[in-house]
Amino acid sequence: MQTNFFSQINQLDISGTLKLVVAKKENGQLIVSILMDNVQCTNKERKTIPPLNLSALPEDLDRLFFDTISEPVNQTAAFFTSRQQYMKSLTTAKSKSENDGKQKGISALTPKEKKYKDLMEQSQKLEAEGKFKEAWTKLPDPLEYPDQAELIRNKRQALSEKFAPDLFASFDDSTAPYPVKDTEPEPEETEIVDNENDDLEYNEYAGLETEDQPEFDNQ
Repeated sequence: MQTNFFSQINQLDISGTLKLVVAKKENGQLIVSILMDNVQCTNKERKTIPPLNLSALPEDLDRLFFDTISEPVNQTAAFFTSRQQYMKSLTTAKSKSENDGKQKGISALTPKEKKYKDLMEQSQKLEAEGKFKEAWTKLPDPLEYPDQAELIRNKRQALSEKFAPDLFASFDDSTAPYPVKDTEPEPEETEIVDNENDDLEYNEYAGLETEDQPEFDNQ
């Protein structure tokens, strides 16, 4: 038996997948359920399109099936196609808007703001590399940016805790301190006494030291 069923299906404006389910009823009628699906759309959008259900005798379906489904199927296909084009245009417009916003934000910065932004980015990069001292020196001057002064000082404090407390360690600290003069008096030199003549006795008559006293004649 030759039919033109699929030739007529091919003439429909199908955008996506046409799902066809057929079931028999006890009274001899057929239930035909037709669902248009498009995987390019979101699940929420796909669920908004209900299936088209037909119930009729086989001979009625032979005569009226395509006349009945053509318009709904074509409209559904048009909906999906329009929806895809809309979403694509929306995505493109959103991306363009974000890029324009970024470019506008960059161009709107004053030279001073741009300098602050560049210095902060350089400091963050050096910190990520573990170069904490270099990152400290790259931070902007808080006096130059009073609105950001607290943030800069806190960042400096956090970085200074990660390296030696002396930031200017490149200076030569190896020089010895100046000598301090000893203020205590030097001990006086004591005269060495020659004890070799300790046994000498003083002669009151001659004013000389002699070993023996003179003998006197008592007669």
